[in-house]
Amino acid sequence: MNWGRGNFTRSVAFRWIVSYAVILCIPVILSVIIYGQTRGIVKYEIERASSAMLQQVRYIVDGELLQMESLAAQLAIHPDVRGLLTAPSEESAYNIYKMKQELSKLLSTNDFIQDIYLYSKPLQSVLSNETYLKERVFYEIKHQSHTFTYEDWLALVNRHQSGEYVRIPVENQARIANTPSYIRSLSIQSVDDPEGTLIMPLNVEKITTMLENIDWVEQGQVFILDSNDQILFQNAEDKAIAPTSFQEWNNRGTGTFTAKFKGVESMITIESSDTTGWKYVSVFPTDVFWERAGAIRTMNLFGLLLCFAIGGAVIYYFARKNYDPVKQLVSVFSRSPLQGNGTDLDEYTFIRRSMLETIRERDDMNNKHVQQLRVLQGYYLGRLLKGQADRNVPLTELAKTHNLSWTGDRFAVLLFYIDSDEGGTKDLALSQFIVSNIVADSVGDRLTIHFTDMDGMLAAVVNVDPDRAEQWKDDLEDHLAQAYEFITARYKLRFMTVGSELQTGLDGIHQGFLQALEAQEYRLVQGEGMLIWYGDIKPNEGSYFFTVNDQMILNNLLKADEFEKAKAMIDNVIRQAFQRDMSHEIAKCVLLDVATTLIKTVQGQEQAGIAWDEWRPLKRLLSCSTKLEFQQELHDIFDRVCSVLRSKQNVQSSAGIGEKVIEFVQANYSDKNLSVSMIGDHFRLSPQYVSRLFREQTGQVGLHDYISQVRVEAAKVLLLEGGGIEETASRVGFASSHAFIRVFKKYEGITPGKFKTIQ
Repeated sequence: MNWGRGNFTRSVAFRWIVSYAVILCIPVILSVIIYGQTRGIVKYEIERASSAMLQQVRYIVDGELLQMESLAAQLAIHPDVRGLLTAPSEESAYNIYKMKQELSKLLSTNDFIQDIYLYSKPLQSVLSNETYLKERVFYEIKHQSHTFTYEDWLALVNRHQSGEYVRIPVENQARIANTPSYIRSLSIQSVDDPEGTLIMPLNVEKITTMLENIDWVEQGQVFILDSNDQILFQNAEDKAIAPTSFQEWNNRGTGTFTAKFKGVESMITIESSDTTGWKYVSVFPTDVFWERAGAIRTMNLFGLLLCFAIGGAVIYYFARKNYDPVKQLVSVFSRSPLQGNGTDLDEYTFIRRSMLETIRERDDMNNKHVQQLRVLQGYYLGRLLKGQADRNVPLTELAKTHNLSWTGDRFAVLLFYIDSDEGGTKDLALSQFIVSNIVADSVGDRLTIHFTDMDGMLAAVVNVDPDRAEQWKDDLEDHLAQAYEFITARYKLRFMTVGSELQTGLDGIHQGFLQALEAQEYRLVQGEGMLIWYGDIKPNEGSYFFTVNDQMILNNLLKADEFEKAKAMIDNVIRQAFQRDMSHEIAKCVLLDVATTLIKTVQGQEQAGIAWDEWRPLKRLLSCSTKLEFQQELHDIFDRVCSVLRSKQNVQSSAGIGEKVIEFVQANYSDKNLSVSMIGDHFRLSPQYVSRLFREQTGQVGLHDYISQVRVEAAKVLLLEGGGIEETASRVGFASSHAFIRVFKKYEGITPGKFKTIQ
């Protein structure tokens, strides 16, 4: 059987490769799952680290801002500050000096603040830790910018400020930069009209340095925004954030998520301060994070490639190694004439089909051999039973030739008479097959038994071992009883067995068969026993006990209507006929005489002819072979004869029955139970017979209709007398008013109510 490329997909080698590949895919799939889980874990850890870092920045900044606001609150109520805001200029020089010293001390203890400016509206001057200048000079030195005019600065410091953060230009190291500053109004008398303003620019370098210390910040950006979403700080001034982008992020709330930033997939973390309302935003490309998972990914990919390479080699090796024996088997069966058409089969199916065909042919040959051997055995056993076998051939050679496992020269013959119960099989061959196999299995462990068919009768030759010659009958009876019980319960079959005495030699088999045939003639005498042995038969040619006088007595009993006594006499005759010492020929003659006597009591030539021609009593009795069958047939003939005799008596005694029925109906029509059956019981006649006699003798309609008519006529009288329908129906014998209305309308054509109205 050749397997080319076109048939390779149907080959078991292809299936093995696919199966091994599926097994190989299991660790691959597990590796992919593990890698995915690892990515998830790395992502989660990076998100958590980013959030933790940003939270740390928020905690530091919030803490510094709280300290700064606390410092501003202290300055607002400081006596020197209040004196600076209210004292005339010629008296405030000392206060100015003291405040400069105080501000220097405060700046030295808080590096989060770049400077502290105290603006006095009455003095129109600004005090810092370094200078004390008029407001315009101070503006020109510290805040002058083309985007922030002097008027803007005056509006800012003269407007009431409750403590806010704004971005204003501030000079720092000879460079003006927009610096987030905390501004607060200093009021003494009126809140709406402040006497001064406190300005505290934040140390941008300090915060920027802190932001730059965040891990992976070199490749990302960090922003700090105020409550109005204005950027206060960021790690790189040249990297701006688009307002629209932050608005989209802001809608998602706080937390970590992934979004596009300047066309790059980025991880964004947003934290919000509960103290200041500021928002802390970190934006980092996701590639930065996956650099840390790169080693794991590379290791995973390398492991997968190595797994595929090694696994592919192992798959090829084992598939080829396992396929070689299959290939050899295919080549063996391909040379066999049993190969059949294997173009659409795989190797296993091809081998299986070839082996099944081989086994089937072997079994067919064995079955044919067994069948032929059984036919030969049956033919040879039949010749032995009929006494036609070759007596010159030794017994052992004959047994070997016909596969008969005989251990000695002692034989007995059994005959089986099989019958089926209701629901059992009616097929004779099947019944014999069931009985022979079950009996052989039951008896085979003690005795050697072989079955054959003798003209439709199951016969068996039993070979008895010389060591068991004394007890073979007991063993056989026990096993036959067990087989009978099983066959009756399982297959609804009954069988009777007759057997010969033990005989010697091949001639003894024929003699045993004759004895079994003679024993089966005494089945009707012996009764319904399961097993009858020829040795138990003791025929006695006694006198004929059913005399002419007995016939006359039986005849007189039947004519005198003494049927019970006649039946008892017949049962007594049957019991005598089946006595164990009675000859079966005499028993048959007696039973035939009884049947003849019964038929003779039937009077009339026509009736007697029917009895003989249709009942055929003699033929039925001659076909019986057991006591039970004879008894059933005689009882059936007796019942038929009694039925004929009773019908004649009823005909003779039923003259004038029609008038009696009319009188009975007229007297009892009001009885609701009145019916044809009740009338028949009253006159001791069947309902059909009394109805027929009523029609023949009176010329009336049927008896049922006559009862209804009588009730309707009586009802009409009651209705005319003013009786109601319910009452009238009850008085004339109807079970209900509905039945009364229906019957009344049937015979009168109108309902009872209509009848009353018309009349």
